[in-house]
Amino acid sequence: MTKVYSHTTVRRLVILSIIIFGILEISVLYWGFPEYYTNYVLFIPVYYLILGISLLLAISRIRSKQLHIGRALARLMLLNAVQLFLSFGVLFYYIRFIDEQRRSFLLLFGLSYILFLGLKLFVFYNIDSDYKEKKELEKQKRKNEL
Repeated sequence: MTKVYSHTTVRRLVILSIIIFGILEISVLYWGFPEYYTNYVLFIPVYYLILGISLLLAISRIRSKQLHIGRALARLMLLNAVQLFLSFGVLFYYIRFIDEQRRSFLLLFGLSYILFLGLKLFVFYNIDSDYKEKKELEKQKRKNEL
């Protein structure tokens, strides 16, 4: 990753990739393996869309407050921990109480989680690169003023 994207581009890429990946997963399962398709599978892309929106909202809030980078990362790591525990909770609840086609649900949930982790890496890279570029621009402005 060498290019840093704008806030709106990052938001679009995160939301659209979750939606497109969810539609692809469900369509492959629906048409390729109809015996494993259940209505509960539809909640997987919706769940990750909600997690993605919460991540983007947290990042926009951090950017609007101009927090110290340490505090911003601490808040993002807290958000990551909450999302991880929530994901495990949803997964264990499904396995414990719904008990229908565990393998297909675990596979789709796992693939969506891996995609979501890749999207988080993309978002964090853009935050870090944006912060580094901002510091470099400030240094250049100071040099030009002298």
